Amino acid sequence: MTAPLFYSPEVTGLTAEQVVSLDAAASGHAIRSQRLATNDQVLISDGLGTLAEGTLEDASPQRTTIRVQKVTVSQRPEVQVNLVQALAKGDRDLLAAEMATEVGVDRVTPWQARRSIVRLRPERATKILAKWEAKLKAAAQQARRAYVPTLGQPLFAEEIASLHSPQDGHYVVVLHEDGNENLFDIAESLHAINTLHLVVGPEGGVSPEELHSVLTAGGSAVKIGSNVMRASTAGPIAVALLNQLFNRW
Repeated sequence: MTAPLFYSPEVTGLTAEQVVSLDAAASGHAIRSQRLATNDQVLISDGLGTLAEGTLEDASPQRTTIRVQKVTVSQRPEVQVNLVQALAKGDRDLLAAEMATEVGVDRVTPWQARRSIVRLRPERATKILAKWEAKLKAAAQQARRAYVPTLGQPLFAEEIASLHSPQDGHYVVVLHEDGNENLFDIAESLHAINTLHLVVGPEGGVSPEELHSVLTAGGSAVKIGSNVMRASTAGPIAVALLNQLFNRW
């Protein structure tokens, strides 16, 4: 069984045989919830690419310390994937972000689409975005990821078209049930790609105005398979397909 993972900013720049500590919350979770004890194997990361293996040296629920045995610094994939996920009811947007994180997405951007029932009101924005960040971190921890996906600034309606910038290696692809292009064909046709922005609409779908804005900017609309997927499903599946296509696994 893979050792449990914890995050700490102290991991950045670590070398073997150094000692790193967990904060009170992580320490309490490790000792009280996961029942870890001295000499148990654990993983610890800064969430920015550095991943260390080590053993618990002081199993204190207030301040657990870990003796580092091995440190690995991984590079981000050459092609980045940003899931632009429309706000959706029933926390389906958060479920999509969580699953996409487990699959390996690099960035998640909340999108208040024209047809989103959930609205990102100014007085609640800070709380909602904090919830998204917590979900991304928890999902990355569960998946033993050295990188925690970045949470992008929220976009509204046709602002998604602004992400399409081929000269900078940024391409927008809208997942749409009426899309007439294939995701694999589109991805293989892109040149000098840096980031692929996958746009997933809410329950009511992407509006004609939003789709038009992306297509006018030079983006694409694609359909994945013959089934109509939920707002929580389409994004993670598309990320998995791109992982295979771009050798991101």
